[in-house]
Amino acid sequence: MIEATADFSLTPVAGPTRLIPRRRPDGRELLATAKGILIAARRCSDAQAFDELLDVSRRHHLTVLGAARSLVDLAAGSAPHRRTADAVRFDEWEQLLAQLPSHPHAHAS
Repeated sequence: MIEATADFSLTPVAGPTRLIPRRRPDGRELLATAKGILIAARRCSDAQAFDELLDVSRRHHLTVLGAARSLVDLAAGSAPHRRTADAVRFDEWEQLLAQLPSHPHAHAS
């Protein structure tokens, strides 16, 4: 049998606290999020959501990830760091996102 011979307590040690920066989502997470937004907004399939991202990326000369990032940023309400022509190109998604409820739990009281 092992006996507890030492009496000790856990005490927090004071030390420097580092803030851990938020990491950016990787490509798979970004695509999954963008497709999820389109699926919820358009009530379409996963394949149809990807096709829309692909179509937007081709029309606006972006990568699919660039189109996905634009949609996710727009849905999150992120303001672009600088206004460029790219920021104005997604009127179609702004109108789509305007139809969605702003907060899923906003009506709970």
